[in-house]
Amino acid sequence: MEMEKQDAISKTPEENKELNTEEDVTSRGDTLKPCEPLERAKELDQLAIRSLSATKHGNVTSENASHDEIQGSCQQLIDDINAKRKRDTDLLNDFKKALEEQINASCGVLEENIVQTYERHSKTIQDKLQELFAVLERISKLENELMDFKHSLGLLYNDMQVV
Repeated sequence: MEMEKQDAISKTPEENKELNTEEDVTSRGDTLKPCEPLERAKELDQLAIRSLSATKHGNVTSENASHDEIQGSCQQLIDDINAKRKRDTDLLNDFKKALEEQINASCGVLEENIVQTYERHSKTIQDKLQELFAVLERISKLENELMDFKHSLGLLYNDMQVV
C-alpha cells in the first residue's frame, strides 16, 4: 500500500492522469464558480496544479520570490478558500430556504385536502349518526313497551291463578 502511494507521487502529471477517476475530478469542483465557463475552470485548475507542482519540486527559491510574495500568495489562497466556503454556506442556506418553502407549500396542500375530506365525510357521518340515534330511540320505546307488556302479562297471570 505504501509502495503504491510512493509510485503515484513519483509519476509525472501525464502518467498521473490515468489515476484521476471521475470521482477525483468531481471532488476538485471547488475551483468552479456558478455559471463559470468550463475553459476558465480548467485554466484555474491548471494554474493550481502548476503552482502546487512548483512548490512541491522546490522551484520557488528566495531568488525568485520574496517573503512578502509568498505571504501574499498564501493570504490570497486563504481568501479564496474563505470565499468558497462562504459561497457554499450561502448555497446551503438558500437550499434550506427553498426546501422550507416547498415543505410549507406541501403542508398547506395536504391540510386543504384533509379539510376537504373531513367536509366530504362529515355529511355522511352526520346522517349515519342521526339514523343511529333514531334507531336507539325506537329500541328504547320498544323496551318500555315490552316492560309494560311484561308487567301486564304478570298481572293477568296472577289474576288467573286467583280465579
